[in-house]
Amino acid sequence: MQAGKNSCGCESMVEEMNEIRNMYSSKPIQDVLRNCVCWRHGHQYCLKETAIIEAVDALMKSIITSTGQPFIIKNKINDNFSDFEELYDFIRSIIGNINGIGLLTVYDTAKRIGHLFETPIYPKQYVYLAAGAADGAKKLLKVSSLKFREPIDIFKPYFGTLPSIFIEDMLCIFKKELQTVSNKTLVSTVTYPNIRRISLVTITKNKKVLTI
Repeated sequence: MQAGKNSCGCESMVEEMNEIRNMYSSKPIQDVLRNCVCWRHGHQYCLKETAIIEAVDALMKSIITSTGQPFIIKNKINDNFSDFEELYDFIRSIIGNINGIGLLTVYDTAKRIGHLFETPIYPKQYVYLAAGAADGAKKLLKVSSLKFREPIDIFKPYFGTLPSIFIEDMLCIFKKELQTVSNKTLVSTVTYPNIRRISLVTITKNKKVLTI
């Protein structure tokens, strides 16, 4: 399986995030937030225009409750968040109840916004599970249900030191293949080297821009 487009609709996550980051210095903040909420590729073609507009409008008007500061200050995003979990919870509180916005859109939005910060923040202690990633994780772990974010430690036997955002990506990309995995040894000896090869090519290619 090649990196890039694949059967579950994921595309190169790093290229996507870097392209949005490049917009940040030259585009109006509404356009940047729109691309953070909905990058019109793969699974996000299904997002309704009304939901996108409502989400962007809500983010433009929002206040960070922990500081009382506006989220948008002089056409820039306020990056006053201690970690990704705090950012994710904030984004979810603002757009999570909008009709047509699900957990995957909340996660994608937070991930892209976190990459825009002067010191970018990414999920480190948890893996976020929604849609295809949730399906892949259930098949891999042989469980019927999982929380929307689970400690990264439960995935380390399968993915080693792979960062959280790439574990989520791989769970989605390989969700069908993971259905046939019967034990940890098989994952480690067959699936994991393929995941590691594809992921590390992506990380190495972009390491000067995206450091996790």
